[in-house]
Amino acid sequence: MKLLALALCLFATCATAEKPDVLVVIADQWSPRYTGWDNKEVRTPHMDRIAAEGMIFDACYVTSPVCMPARVSLLTGLYPHNAGHGLWGNGARYYPQPEDAPMFLDIQRAGWTTAQIGKTHWSAGPAWQERFKNSGAFFKALGLDHVADISGPPDSINGRDPYKEHLRERGLLQTVADDLHARYVKGEQEPRASVVKVEDYHDVFTTGLAVDLIREQPKDKPLCIVVSLHSPHPPLDAPGHYATMFDPEKLTLPASVPPKYLREGRALDHAETKRMLANYLGKLALVDDCVARLVEALKARGTWDSAFVAITADHGEMMGAHGYLTKGRFYEESARVPLVLRWPGHFKTGRSKAPVQMMDVYPTVVEAIGGELTPGRFAKSLLPIATGQKDRIRPIAISEIGDKAPLRMMARDERFKYWADEDREYLFDLETDPLEQHDLAEAPEHRETLNRMREKLLTHLRSTQTNHSAGYKPKVQRLREAEAKKKGK
Repeated sequence: MKLLALALCLFATCATAEKPDVLVVIADQWSPRYTGWDNKEVRTPHMDRIAAEGMIFDACYVTSPVCMPARVSLLTGLYPHNAGHGLWGNGARYYPQPEDAPMFLDIQRAGWTTAQIGKTHWSAGPAWQERFKNSGAFFKALGLDHVADISGPPDSINGRDPYKEHLRERGLLQTVADDLHARYVKGEQEPRASVVKVEDYHDVFTTGLAVDLIREQPKDKPLCIVVSLHSPHPPLDAPGHYATMFDPEKLTLPASVPPKYLREGRALDHAETKRMLANYLGKLALVDDCVARLVEALKARGTWDSAFVAITADHGEMMGAHGYLTKGRFYEESARVPLVLRWPGHFKTGRSKAPVQMMDVYPTVVEAIGGELTPGRFAKSLLPIATGQKDRIRPIAISEIGDKAPLRMMARDERFKYWADEDREYLFDLETDPLEQHDLAEAPEHRETLNRMREKLLTHLRSTQTNHSAGYKPKVQRLREAEAKKKGK
């Protein structure tokens, strides 16, 4: 009997290990320049520990360097240029059709409980109301069992998402809305502490909902939870001690930040940029503490040691580099994002320089849990790299953005980055010029490289088109096959 009990215990342990909980953390506007594993001025000890236990992808790019298209790519496994996506920037009246957005459905079909807590930003406005009676029906069609859609800090008292209800109950909603509205009008990069305490800050509230959900889930069914935080996205309103955690004068700016530059009518210099950076890093430190709470919740659930974890972002932040703020550009600070994958006993530790896409997290999760990927996805599983079977899974990573022709497109291979905007082409050697300070597009000695990168992008576009004619058989062939089948009987 003792042997039988031991065998059953071992079987249960193996079954649990084969069905890992999945945690995906998405930060918003997180520049790859500011990761604790590369920058000693950053304070993210909990995410650094996860990175040390997993694989860091040093060349991960979003399919578009702004929120909505990048997030829709993760949900759909498609590029903006694909039918079924089509979003080349943030859209005013857009929502993904469930038949084109199967990420959570693929995970749900594999037997996992699915949840997204925090910012979704897959749709703008009430566009989904044209097909669904309410948001719950929309999320259910996407394959989600649990959703708490929190767009971020509110700049108005309208709407009733869970965070606004939290603020309303505490008599804080009007105060927060007025503060945020004033920040947005004046400029969201003004570094100033939040008007609420740490415990009432939106990311802390979002994390609390996620922790509660993890605690409430039955332990005999695996959970896949995506926790999407708003920080370190502006406004630069780190709360409480996070607002004073970093001394601006002790921070270092990369050489690509000019001594003086003009942004949104503001004359900025290194001193002002460092003040913004100090608050930004404070918000990032808060994200790290939120991750720590999620880890503790999985430990209490008893699944942390076997959990699959992905930490990434929807796009980066320029933070003064090349004289720019925010995102929407193809420079490293904006189009590249941190990506860490951790799965004990399955993934190697270390770093990969292979060009990958943030949307690759979707098929990686599906393959890891033994699910079946919906056909027609252009995102690729990173398991071959993370397990050490391959060095790379694609020749280039791309990014694309634009609201008018000609649309802007970028390609990055293992060394060079190329892009074309409305006016001209750019080429950078990231091996010798990681800060992208020396454009080689006009250099005669790099003409061959420019042509090669242009051809790589063209080949990629020709290879990643949605083809609704795939598998079509002419009528004559179908009739012949039907007759042959009859005779075969």
